[in-house]
Amino acid sequence: MRVTDRMIFDAATLNATKSRDRAQAAMEEVSTGMRVQHPGDDPAVAAAMVRGRQVVDRLDAINQNAGRAGDEVNAADDALQSLATVLARARELAVQMGNDTYSATDRAGAATEVDALIRQAVTLMNRDVNGRYIFGGDQDRTPPFDVAGNYTGDTSVRQVEVAPGVLEDASVRADIAVKGVGGGVDLFATLQGLSTALTSNNGNGIRGALTDIDSATTQVTNTLAKVGSMGDAFATAQTLATDTRDATIKTVSTQAEADIFAASSKLALANHALDATLTAAAQSFRLSLMDKL
Repeated sequence: MRVTDRMIFDAATLNATKSRDRAQAAMEEVSTGMRVQHPGDDPAVAAAMVRGRQVVDRLDAINQNAGRAGDEVNAADDALQSLATVLARARELAVQMGNDTYSATDRAGAATEVDALIRQAVTLMNRDVNGRYIFGGDQDRTPPFDVAGNYTGDTSVRQVEVAPGVLEDASVRADIAVKGVGGGVDLFATLQGLSTALTSNNGNGIRGALTDIDSATTQVTNTLAKVGSMGDAFATAQTLATDTRDATIKTVSTQAEADIFAASSKLALANHALDATLTAAAQSFRLSLMDKL
């Protein structure tokens, strides 16, 4: 077969293009520090990078959701702590005013304070975080308690993913914590009963309120313990999600990163090969031209 000038030119162009591509790839590897930038560079590592990105995205979502849930749990803890303080003050008044040496006027003044405690308790149990009423279950867009302490929320408990496939409670049932559903006492009814006994100067009724106040305090304390555990779970979830995310990124990056010494050697060889290819092509064209003279 006769070798034409066109064939010589095409072969030289093809070889030069391949050499340039190899030199460019080597240059990118050195400049970016990454061995795998395209799926074709290493299909197995490229697939691992895709899976790693999916894992990182899910861990980021877990971290973000756990953070939001943690904020709500912390707000619930603050509200319940304050509610326990309300009950402690109500108990002090019941003990003090249960003494029959106090007059009807004294007890009426204490009733006014208890009424203020009831309003404070309603405000605490209508606590919201970023527009979500945290004690209303899934009915979280409107205040769950009216001015009389009646509960208008539902019995749902929100859950949040704290690890892939693992859910943790992110809210408490206020109907149990303060309304006594399931065998407890109604905190608001208890405080209202104390106020009524104080207003009517009923010593036995005032002293009798102590038992229910103690029961309500136990309910709130038990709920606080649960909320504390939830807060710990979300804090741990964030730490684990962050650590696992960083470890995943490091593992995938290690597979995809270039060995800078090997990459530099590859670049030097690629540049040398490109120079050799261009020199050979130029020599071929020169000889071909000489044949024409």
